[in-house]
Amino acid sequence: MRKNNDLNIFRSQKNNPRILKVTQLVKKTLGEVFINLDFTDSNGETVMLFINEVAVSKDAKIATVFLTSFPNKNFEGDEHIRILIDKNLARIKREFSSKIELRYTPKLKFRLDSEKQKQSNLNKALDNLKKKIKK
Repeated sequence: MRKNNDLNIFRSQKNNPRILKVTQLVKKTLGEVFINLDFTDSNGETVMLFINEVAVSKDAKIATVFLTSFPNKNFEGDEHIRILIDKNLARIKREFSSKIELRYTPKLKFRLDSEKQKQSNLNKALDNLKKKIKK
């Protein structure tokens, strides 16, 4: 029978210091990997990838990485970034596993985070609306 104070098993992983440390280590290590590896698109231009957030599972075996990219003048969209990540996935994982200092290397899952882009588009729309109202 479970006691009332046994609800600690449901606490969020943000309160777990070990998971916080693993999350920070994964983010730092992947940042170093992205700096060292050269991501170029089909036109030969360098693509800049940014890590917005890293979510690590409770057992630290799976790390979900949320990415955004800095759009250049020939920006082709999110599908282009997915293709670029898939093409370089083996290099990323190899470099990541050699640099990380953990007993078990987390399995990496990459997701594109369009939240920031949607937020900036909304802010631009609101700014344009404010300018129209002032006129």
